[in-house]
Amino acid sequence: MKKHRSSLAVGFPTIVNLLLLLAFTCLALLSLSRAKADQMAARHSWRVSSGYFQADSRAEQLLGAMEETFALPPGEAGVEIEAWLNDQGIAAFYDQTAALLSFTLPAGEAGTLQITLHLLPNGFEITEWRLAPHG
Repeated sequence: MKKHRSSLAVGFPTIVNLLLLLAFTCLALLSLSRAKADQMAARHSWRVSSGYFQADSRAEQLLGAMEETFALPPGEAGVEIEAWLNDQGIAAFYDQTAALLSFTLPAGEAGTLQITLHLLPNGFEITEWRLAPHG
């Protein structure tokens, strides 16, 4: 009588190896997908942050350029600054009754930087400096 060797000894390890290979491939694909999502989130965060800081820097430059005008009485300073900002292409509004000067600066994907200044006899006070998202 001939003894037949069982093919189970060859088939079972092969199936286990194939299943392990499939599991590792799935794990690698999930890791790759997660890394791509993290990269996209980081790039978006970078664009939003840099947009905000560019608008913030622009606002600081504008306030520095307006420094001499703040020495005028609030009514005159508000009208003059509003006209100057509008000439710069920045939509500004001066409310004479409340002595509030408001303007917005684009901040890219982050939205718009909304700034409101309360004009005082010898300067100003920042009442609002916030980032408003689009929509």
